[in-house]
Amino acid sequence: MQKPARGRRRPASRSGFTLVEVMVATVLLSMIIVGILSALIGAYRVSAKARVADHARYVIKSLSEQFLTQATADTSGTVYTMFQLTLNPNTGNQQPMGTGIKWTNSDGSHELLSSDQSYCTVKLDDTTGTPINANVTRSVWYLYDTDGSETLLNQNKSGGYMIEGTFTISYSIFNVQVPPISLTNIRAFP
Repeated sequence: MQKPARGRRRPASRSGFTLVEVMVATVLLSMIIVGILSALIGAYRVSAKARVADHARYVIKSLSEQFLTQATADTSGTVYTMFQLTLNPNTGNQQPMGTGIKWTNSDGSHELLSSDQSYCTVKLDDTTGTPINANVTRSVWYLYDTDGSETLLNQNKSGGYMIEGTFTISYSIFNVQVPPISLTNIRAFP
C-alpha cells in the first residue's frame, strides 16, 4: 500500500548555472586573461628593448674596433681616408677625417661613415621584420701629448700622432628616444 505524501512536495532540483553566475564567471575570466596578456606584452617590450640595445652596443663596438685596428696606409703608402687630414673650415686647422669605416646590415647593404655626411644610418634588429633605423656619428680629434685634451692641432712626435675617436649611436624604440650610447678609443698613427 502506498503512503500518502506528507506536506508540500519539493520540486525536482535543477542542474546548471543561472545567467548571473555565467556573467560573473565570464567577467572574472576576462579580467584574468587581460592581466595575463598585459604581462606578456610588457615582457615582450622589455625583451625587445634589451635585444635592440645589445645590437646597438655591438654596432658601436664593431665600428670602434675598426677604428682601432684599421691600418693607416696601404702597401704603396697611400694613407687611408680615415687618417687623411682635412681642413676644418671653422678653425682653419687640419684634422683627421675619421671616414672609411663600414657597417654591413644583415640584408647585405653597406653603410659607410663618409666625409660628406656627419652620420650613417644602420638597421638595428633587422632580422625580426621591423628594423629600427639608428644614426651613428663619429668625431676624430688629435690629442695633446701633455694632458690628453682634445685639439685640432696635430701633435706629430717621434711615435706619431695620437687621435681619439668617439662613436655614438642614437635611436628610438616604441616611439621613445633612447639615450645615446657612446664609445671612445684612442690610438696612435702611423
